[in-house]
Amino acid sequence: MLQTSENLGKWFNYAGIGLAVVYFAGMFLDVMDVDTAQYALISREIAQNFNFLQVTERGNDYLDKPPLLFWLSALAYLVFGVSSFTYRIFPVISTLIGVYSTYRLGKLYYGDKAGKLAGWFLASCQAYFLMNHDVRTDTMLTNSVIFALWQICEYRQNPKLAYIFGGFTGIAFAMLAKGPIGLMVPVLALGTDFILKREWKWFFRVEWLLGLVIVLLWLSPMMYGLYLQFDTQPEKITNGVKGASGLYFYFWKQSFGRITGENSWKDDSDSFFFVHTFLWTFLPWAFFFLPALFTALRDVFKQNLYLKSHQEALTLGGFLFPFVVLSMSHYKLPHYINILLPLASIQAGRYAVLLLDKAENKHFLNILIGFQNFTVFAVWLILGILVGYCFFPQTILQNIFAVIAISCLVFILYFYFKLAKNELEKLVLPSLFSIIGVNFMLNVYVYPAIFPYQTGKAVALFAQEKNISPKDIWVYVNGEDGAIYPHTLDFYSKETIKGEAKNWGEMENIAKKIIQNKKSHKNILYVYADKKAMEQILASDFNKEVVGKFQRFPVTQLTPMFLDPKTRHFELRDIYLIKVY
Repeated sequence: MLQTSENLGKWFNYAGIGLAVVYFAGMFLDVMDVDTAQYALISREIAQNFNFLQVTERGNDYLDKPPLLFWLSALAYLVFGVSSFTYRIFPVISTLIGVYSTYRLGKLYYGDKAGKLAGWFLASCQAYFLMNHDVRTDTMLTNSVIFALWQICEYRQNPKLAYIFGGFTGIAFAMLAKGPIGLMVPVLALGTDFILKREWKWFFRVEWLLGLVIVLLWLSPMMYGLYLQFDTQPEKITNGVKGASGLYFYFWKQSFGRITGENSWKDDSDSFFFVHTFLWTFLPWAFFFLPALFTALRDVFKQNLYLKSHQEALTLGGFLFPFVVLSMSHYKLPHYINILLPLASIQAGRYAVLLLDKAENKHFLNILIGFQNFTVFAVWLILGILVGYCFFPQTILQNIFAVIAISCLVFILYFYFKLAKNELEKLVLPSLFSIIGVNFMLNVYVYPAIFPYQTGKAVALFAQEKNISPKDIWVYVNGEDGAIYPHTLDFYSKETIKGEAKNWGEMENIAKKIIQNKKSHKNILYVYADKKAMEQILASDFNKEVVGKFQRFPVTQLTPMFLDPKTRHFELRDIYLIKVY
């Protein structure tokens, strides 16, 4: 916490408690289709099979993301049991490490106040709230990278081998989390710093060889597993490719293939996708970072691309160059940018202190306070629409939460006009309290109101209530309504469901085989089906019965029509559980 004054430290203590409550509440939220539920399911499969080297999904070879998240979540399952809470334990622990590392790296170059502000900015930016409940591989990637950078920068000022071990362990964990980008960002960050300081000798340190050994040792279990699972079995067909090399996929195709076009994943996003994505991702601190980036670039060019030893450019180069590289990718998703948020936080903390410590910056300080006031107004307005219109309180608990939100807003207004005693308190604390209050309401009120439309869990709970075994459930979705395989159906069932039919011919053959099986005493199956699939089943010659009907919406892709109660029904699609016998 900031210790500029006893009063200020008290307010940051309260903010810290609020952050802890919001993060803790987020750990209990449902896992969401597609990615989070899929990763939680893969982790469960590893724990059940107790095979950490062979990564499978529903018994099939899995070749996509590196295994760190799966390994640690499986370990949490083995110790604490399978749940959405335990799935998030290690990612949230990594976030504590990442926030602390951001503070220490900011402090190393810009002092304690800037470091602490950087830590607060990171912990309270919108993306960090999201990535600690919608947990994907980026959570551990981001926190591992900033830890690695902090340790290596500590080594540059105090050459202890412990920092080399820590720094390259961080790089290894980042690579185990999401591949070579975990190495690319530290290399671009540190390389920029070396070049602008003309410290060429740092490119040729013998310690880097030791670091490479450390990285390879940490990567070796994954590499051995990939080699055994894929490279030694060229007859395998994985992701539609015969003889796919696990090692080649990991070190090149998965990451760099998206830039070269070799990876088949593509979308229609433009080259400026991450520009507007960053603005909401780093809320409510985006208006701190934009002038911070401008002033950092201005200072570098004013000094003719030369920095003194006490200056740094790793946060600048570590943000800009990966940003450009990611923008060149043929496939982009908002969370790809999260890896750069710790570096943006340090720059934002530096700029905030610059404004606060120099009297001549008073005019710019007042402008920034104005932008922050606008941000506070905007986030509360959005929450007000969500709670007061989109999902109006229906239960006593929801009404209690709504009262808490209104009380929080009243307190923030009172704080700003009556309690704030200096520019720092007016600049930072209303935004900090606001984003905490808004995300508290998102985690305890808004998301729980949306999750009933996630039919995977709804069908799983319905099946348990009706004593329907997961081993009797199949998924057959035609896809015309946008339905895809719901990993939440597997995760929230007590065991993995029987399987999936990809077309009507396959579904028909499966049904015939089960119904005509003389050795079975059941001769029935239950089919999770969308509307088109349901019509095909009902038109067949089988005995069939719709035992459950549910309304589905992809909860990670909210639309204005879904949020509007008057038009929501237009966005909902029917899902059926059909008994075939």
